[in-house]
Amino acid sequence: MKQLFLLVSFSLCLQAGAQVPVSTMSDDSSRSIELREIQVSSKEPGNRQRMLHFYRANQSSTLEDILSRLPELSLLRRGSYGMEPAIRSLSGGQINVLVDGMRIHGACTDKMDPATIYIEPLNLENLQLQTGTTGFVNGSAIGGTLNLKTAIPVCHPGKKINGTISSGYQSAARSIHDAFQLNYSANKWAFLGTASYRKSNPYRIGGGEKIAFSQYEKINYSFASTFRLNAFSRIKADYIGDNGWNTGYPALPMDVGYAVARIGALSLQHDKPGRPVYRWQVKLYANQVRHYMDDTHRPAVPVHMDMPGRSLTFGLFAEGELKLNSRQELHIIADASSTRLRASMTMYEPGQLPMYMLTWPDNRKNQYGAGLNWSYRADSNWLLQSALRLDYVSTALSSREAKDHISVLGFTNASRNEILKNISFTANRKLSQWLKSSVSLGYAERMPTATELYGFYLFNAQDGYDYTGNPGLKPEQSIQGEVSVLIHGKKGQFRAGVFYNHIAHFISGAVNPSFSSMTAGANGVKTYEALPGARLAGIESSLLLKPLSRLDIVSTLRYTDGRDHNGDPLPMIAPLKNTSSVRYQFSKVFLQLETETAADQRRISRKYGEDKTNGYILFHLRSGFSFLLAGKKTDLQFGVENLFDKKYHEHLDWGNVARPGRNGYVMVKWQF
Repeated sequence: MKQLFLLVSFSLCLQAGAQVPVSTMSDDSSRSIELREIQVSSKEPGNRQRMLHFYRANQSSTLEDILSRLPELSLLRRGSYGMEPAIRSLSGGQINVLVDGMRIHGACTDKMDPATIYIEPLNLENLQLQTGTTGFVNGSAIGGTLNLKTAIPVCHPGKKINGTISSGYQSAARSIHDAFQLNYSANKWAFLGTASYRKSNPYRIGGGEKIAFSQYEKINYSFASTFRLNAFSRIKADYIGDNGWNTGYPALPMDVGYAVARIGALSLQHDKPGRPVYRWQVKLYANQVRHYMDDTHRPAVPVHMDMPGRSLTFGLFAEGELKLNSRQELHIIADASSTRLRASMTMYEPGQLPMYMLTWPDNRKNQYGAGLNWSYRADSNWLLQSALRLDYVSTALSSREAKDHISVLGFTNASRNEILKNISFTANRKLSQWLKSSVSLGYAERMPTATELYGFYLFNAQDGYDYTGNPGLKPEQSIQGEVSVLIHGKKGQFRAGVFYNHIAHFISGAVNPSFSSMTAGANGVKTYEALPGARLAGIESSLLLKPLSRLDIVSTLRYTDGRDHNGDPLPMIAPLKNTSSVRYQFSKVFLQLETETAADQRRISRKYGEDKTNGYILFHLRSGFSFLLAGKKTDLQFGVENLFDKKYHEHLDWGNVARPGRNGYVMVKWQF
């Protein structure tokens, strides 16, 4: 209770400072636009660099470290790497996670490989986060969209080559991070290449204990090239490669032997301000993910298992931004994609022949959709917006072997064809020079995932059950609303909002007593079923304040409550959490104090194997300075996270595995 009081008091004290003298403010209510205040960019002009330090934490941090500081986002943690993003407590197939607008499907049945792991801060241009009522324009979803925009090669007049070299170390896991970026430009074309290497050993928690199987190692590289056809049009080619190996997951019974992703795209882009169609692009893309789970390094495994998986996706999309007249604008997108999935498991029981089965029986998903976002500025105070999205989705098993697997569960027809409908309305009102309000209402649908439709005895380590799919599941349907206010002044801005989301046909696992478990020690079998309904409600706030020219204050607060149709708590709902930072710049040196505070979580789903989680308060101290090395700018950053070596875990951490204790880090970056 004391922690909760301190959390709320500190957040309110910080946020009260946002009511400052005012200036003009943006009238665009799109959440992806409003979040430019926390836009992550590999190009860091002017004051934007100061803002990036808050959300990048330090220059050796992963994308997951950055995402965890956004008020709308939380991360489901099964290991120290490959955490699954959730937008307002919705995750998996309930949200879209895109890379440059491209759909990427993980190849792991245990969700060890979300699309976020394929992007490094080094090759990230910005984050586009759309929640709730506006999060379906790029694809039907009830929870929102996270679109990771990669860096673009830049033409530098008179300077053909520039780049950065960086290296870092963190003590809690004795981890290293090395990265390189190179940009080369000529008359009409430019090239950008990045490469990074991370190696992390099993980390130490508060008190000194090491967490076994928490290590990982990976390399990531990307290439992007643009060729200017004329002053307004260009061709862009992108390629991202990611290789991970020896990746441990202490909350799961298996680790990752290797994980490989290959992502490629070719696009034609046009940008000519002043024309009715002032921006458009067409993109063709393909990606493949291969993932291999094994337990060969685990002690006392009664039955050794191999679990390889593979996904292959092809897609095409076209989008454009139109200025209909001085008051109306339109953003249109049309896209299509096709995904093939397959995952299997082979069990090697001593003295027996190997036992083989498909865990994701061969299946394909074809999606064709179109969306638009229309905005109308009625006058200087009112901005009205409407979003619409329609998708045609077909799913089916694609082999005789796959159909035989599903028939064992009593399903004879596993093919599905659905039309998904999404629509929303938003009204933005400028109440004064410094105050704006926004009200949104929307309806959205989403298709069940391959796991929910076709999963075959997939073990869930959180509740201890094997899960089987249900090809007869209906799409989830969501009615949601949101109200927010934005206070914007010369010295900062403060945003606060409340949201409510009612979900019909909410998909959840229910115990199936007619089936016997296959995993040794499992509690039984659950089959995915649609509950009559569920609801989510919450609050979010963010403060960006600059009371002095050298002083920055950033604070975010989030809270969500989730209940099913019986009023029982939903699983994996994070408690009240606040992250606050105060930073002072001394000439070329900065000093930053950061706190993370979470309340107790006592509203738990025992059916899902949850238990109560204690709250915590963490302190992080960061510093750094810039200097010249060989005539080039060099940044040195260092600090201590979890300063008082607190032993803790978050409620979304599977298996209650504790997070790292005191962690000292140092990072040096040289620009040329």
